[in-house]
Amino acid sequence: MSKFSTILVAAVIFLSFSAKAQKAPAWELGVQGEYGRDWYHKSYAPEINYEGLITDFSSSRSWGAGFYFERSLNTRWSVLGQAGYAQKKIHPQLFHYPSQTTSHYYIRELHHRIAADAGMRLYLNPESRLKVFVDGKLGGNFFLSIVQRKAGYGEIADIAVKNVFGFQRVAPVASASAGLKWSRLTISAEYRDDLMVSKRSDKMSGVSGRGLFGKVGVALFRGKR
Repeated sequence: MSKFSTILVAAVIFLSFSAKAQKAPAWELGVQGEYGRDWYHKSYAPEINYEGLITDFSSSRSWGAGFYFERSLNTRWSVLGQAGYAQKKIHPQLFHYPSQTTSHYYIRELHHRIAADAGMRLYLNPESRLKVFVDGKLGGNFFLSIVQRKAGYGEIADIAVKNVFGFQRVAPVASASAGLKWSRLTISAEYRDDLMVSKRSDKMSGVSGRGLFGKVGVALFRGKR
């Protein structure tokens, strides 16, 4: 009787877990937002060697918004992709020091980028309602433009730098995340790292970046199995 009870309890637990797995969506499409910070390393050509060179700096803030898509492969694994827009506030004249006169100066610099990536996600406790996950992704970002705010002669004007100071626009990026998922809500922390240095067209300098972001996502549409 004891063995029968044990088997019965095990069967009930297995069926309850299976029922939960079957209720999990086959796919979902949602929106997400992020807020964090980027750190940059600036390298120079060997012939540029003088005191006061800036090599490491960070953004004062970085935020973004976009969409994500996730498709379940089984109870533990899923594939996901995401795309979005990001804005990064940088202290002026760190990426590049343009020529200027004493009559004007720069008070703000915003970088506009778009990015997309794809990867795999692993749920560590798929049977739980509050799921813990880790994931890894590969993708790239595209440097859209830079907007500098210039002050001088009592006037303030925004100047668009469409050639992004001559830096390469496209850079491959790797990222890793860890987070929690409950129903339609996802909360995570994501680390990103550029896989190459974005060099200027004159080959005199290059910049690579890494970042850490907090992210919140909400599923808008879900498909059943």
